Amino acid sequence: MGFEKEAIEWINGELLGDGRLELTSSSSVRFRYTSKCFEYIEYIKNMINSFGIKGEKIYKYPRTIKSYGYKYASRSHKELLNLQQKWYPNNKKIVPKDLNLTSLTCRQWYIGDGQLSCQGKRNPYIRLHAQGFSIYDVEWLVNQLIKLGFKATRRPSKNNIGISTYSTKEFLNYIGECPVKCYEYKFDYKGIKNKIKEDKTVLK
Repeated sequence: MGFEKEAIEWINGELLGDGRLELTSSSSVRFRYTSKCFEYIEYIKNMINSFGIKGEKIYKYPRTIKSYGYKYASRSHKELLNLQQKWYPNNKKIVPKDLNLTSLTCRQWYIGDGQLSCQGKRNPYIRLHAQGFSIYDVEWLVNQLIKLGFKATRRPSKNNIGISTYSTKEFLNYIGECPVKCYEYKFDYKGIKNKIKEDKTVLK
């Protein structure tokens, strides 16, 4: 028995970000995730459970002297093996070239590794952090975004992806609403200008 389409799209989106699939035996794999936001790690656990993958406890750990993060790992599941083999050939994480950047996949990717920002009086733009992947993989992702109709480029200095101010609204409309409150600021196109002017920081 395999996963439903929604489950695969959701997991793919998390794997584009900080999600990991780890072999625990020759035929079983577990899903792992780390987040600074407890609400999001709880959401991760609930979604994984809804896909029929039993979960372990959420663990709290110190990120800095004054802040904490949260870790979650599912129990081993043989149905994750196919995805693990696609994403980790030769034990190195890549972007599978049969990946479909659906709205759900892009939403989870953006929540995990996306950034909505604004400079001066310009309109907001998006950064998708993809430094963990090869240049080839990042360029492939850029081409897939372009095929979806978005103006996107690879930023060579940091090997991440920029979505133009001309496509930011369309991208946010494509991925839909944020499923958790702690990351709603990443979807706040109208409020980003004022917030950036107030604190002069980049929301990440």
